[in-house]
Amino acid sequence: METNDTLKIGVVGFSRNQFDQQDAAQKLKQLITQIIENQEASNIELVSGLTNMGVPRLAYLLADELGLITVGFSAKQALRVRSGVYPVQKQIIVGQKFGDESDEFIQYIDVLVRVGGGRQSRHETELFKQLHADKDLSQILFEEEVEWFGKN
Repeated sequence: METNDTLKIGVVGFSRNQFDQQDAAQKLKQLITQIIENQEASNIELVSGLTNMGVPRLAYLLADELGLITVGFSAKQALRVRSGVYPVQKQIIVGQKFGDESDEFIQYIDVLVRVGGGRQSRHETELFKQLHADKDLSQILFEEEVEWFGKN
């Protein structure tokens, strides 16, 4: 963690809504509350993909409920999606199209939570594993699958 002791929890997953949202919300809540146990909420950033749908939206709603700082980390493309952006407290925009921000996002966070997700979420999870290969991943990487109802 940084010297200012802010814990940055990255959340990735499906960015469309065709998945078991109830299951995803339940798993997110369980994982996030477990991670932040014994931490001061004002020193915790929940960092996700900025869009107001899918797992990022569920993560931000939970963060607001828990009093965490919300951070949207995405490319400029997120500012043009139909669903709009979630009203986060802090935006970090890197690059033009989705995926351009992946490397910097992984550098920015301390912990990664993946709930389902497609190619980009799984790619970012792999980047996180490579970056932290020398650490005990069971303490900083949490992955859960949820049912996808859309087309692959």
